[in-house]
Amino acid sequence: MINLSQVAYKPDEGGEVLPDLTTLLDILFILLVFFILTAGAAYRTLDLTLPEGVAEEVAQSPTDKHYILEIKFSGYALDGESFDEFGALKTAIIKATSKNSDKKFIVAGDKAVSLERFLTLLTYLQSRGIETANILMKKEFSK
Repeated sequence: MINLSQVAYKPDEGGEVLPDLTTLLDILFILLVFFILTAGAAYRTLDLTLPEGVAEEVAQSPTDKHYILEIKFSGYALDGESFDEFGALKTAIIKATSKNSDKKFIVAGDKAVSLERFLTLLTYLQSRGIETANILMKKEFSK
């Protein structure tokens, strides 16, 4: 808002019109804070290739060509051997892949398991050079 008071504007003394920039500075400060807070968000992504479609019945594959990796509510399991911590599972995955690197992984998870634990496991498998992991799914029946 521009105020023209008798003190600020004296044309005979060469005075100038002085604008009041308080509201403009307030708005600029609010915009600056907004842009700083929204620009700093960094997101990590995991590239997933989704299948074209799911067959009506999942064919049972022989388990001698696959590792069954389970994410349980209380821990993990690799081919029936339970682990309480993710670090112990990492060690078991390293040992299993060093013995036989031709086997594929089948990942099965409990419904109560968080998505973060599932994605952490997939990220670890990808970091070990395992590019393909089958995800075991239960068929939902529509009503």
